[in-house]
Amino acid sequence: MTPDRKKRALIAAGLLALALIPILLVPFPPSTDLPQHIAQVRLFKEALANPGGPYVIQWLAPNNLIYVFLLVFWAVLPVGLIAPAALALVVFLWAAAIHGLAAGRGRSLAAAAVASLLIFNQSFYWGFLNFLMGFPVFVLWFSLATGEPRRPSWKNWLALAGTSFLLYAGHAVWFAAGGLWIVFGGVVKKNPVRTVLLQLTALLPCGVIALLWYPSLAASRATAGFDVAPHWSPVFDRLASVMDAAFGGIRGPAETVAFVFILLWAGLSVWQNRNRLRESVDRDLLAAAIFFLAIVVVAPDKFMNTIFFSSRWVPAALIFLLLALPAPSLRRPSPKTVALTVAVGFFLMTAFVWRRYGREDLAGFRDSLDRMTPSSRVLGLDLIKESEYIKGRPFLQLVAYAQVLKGCEPNFSFAEHYSGLVAYRTRRDVRWTPGLEWFGEKVRRSDFAFFDFVLVNGEEKDHKTLSKFAELAPVTGTGNWRVYRVRN
Repeated sequence: MTPDRKKRALIAAGLLALALIPILLVPFPPSTDLPQHIAQVRLFKEALANPGGPYVIQWLAPNNLIYVFLLVFWAVLPVGLIAPAALALVVFLWAAAIHGLAAGRGRSLAAAAVASLLIFNQSFYWGFLNFLMGFPVFVLWFSLATGEPRRPSWKNWLALAGTSFLLYAGHAVWFAAGGLWIVFGGVVKKNPVRTVLLQLTALLPCGVIALLWYPSLAASRATAGFDVAPHWSPVFDRLASVMDAAFGGIRGPAETVAFVFILLWAGLSVWQNRNRLRESVDRDLLAAAIFFLAIVVVAPDKFMNTIFFSSRWVPAALIFLLLALPAPSLRRPSPKTVALTVAVGFFLMTAFVWRRYGREDLAGFRDSLDRMTPSSRVLGLDLIKESEYIKGRPFLQLVAYAQVLKGCEPNFSFAEHYSGLVAYRTRRDVRWTPGLEWFGEKVRRSDFAFFDFVLVNGEEKDHKTLSKFAELAPVTGTGNWRVYRVRN
């Protein structure tokens, strides 16, 4: 290993260690869909043990790459450590992709450090784990596709074909992005038509599987009552929310400072190199940044019941942009020192906020889980909804930890989505008020009869009201999170 690569590896490892600190501090990290993804592993094991049961394994569906790792974690770790391990895996893969891409193309180590801030992005906090798995694979796909010689190589074609299966396994939209990048990148580089067509044929083997899968997904989601139509918001509104799309995690000034720093970094780079941008910019990386920005502008905000359909591409666009540009020229301190200082500060602030979230927002949660009977039916009601420390809806799917840790059946499961590893064999019989995972305040007293326990995230006034219901017997009595047993 050359001294430069050794230095890069050491700094990347140091940044990775800092980025892992928040994850190590909170047993139930603020990543909304994370518990539902882990619950899919338990359902997978149930489906294997009972092939004729209520669940089916969707072997040919996309979006399942993350479950390979979760299955391994389930086999070798205590169940309670799988959630932090899953997020640590995502952080590691994104950091490796960013720093590996920078090193492979001879880009600035300082720029890679700045790009590392975007690991804690909107998709990360919403727990879109399968989508997050697609980015490192796309970096590999990008390297193979843009490194293709003008004369097609069958060795490269085989590598692309193999990587296309990883794209599909990561997430279906990354598979689509891989195909679009072949065309877009080919036009930008003015590749021969023969080269572009040969690269596109690498998608065909997996494309056949995708064509067989997609109609069943659309039919299943429509039948289940999900909104599958595309929805667009005005372009100005999208651009105005770019900062939240890039980060969208912790409340307070840290993310604003980080975003402004990224803009100043990029702006200063462009200004200082305005007379020699052609020589100093990596055109392939810049083309990829423009490619992802075009998706942000053109794609719908929501499609096939997938939220943040367009905004989830913002971090990728900014990462490629930062790596495409040369680092700004600074005398004292150096660009690398500035970048590392900002990164260290951002990761430590994230750790501080996560710690407060775990202590205050999750007060009573662990005790509530411990007091539930295994294999019971649990209704989750999130009445507080928003956190003082974390943006979005971090409490939305926490009830799924009852399924992960106790084998309980929650009122909502990702098995109803028909896009993951495990799905219901037939449409689930939901006789209680639908959508309570989003709108807990719409619960009716008649809904309690379908469950054994009710897990509630509420203020003191909410718990005073619930404790008066004849149908509910309080089991715990402190913290925002409390559990009630349903009286028969």
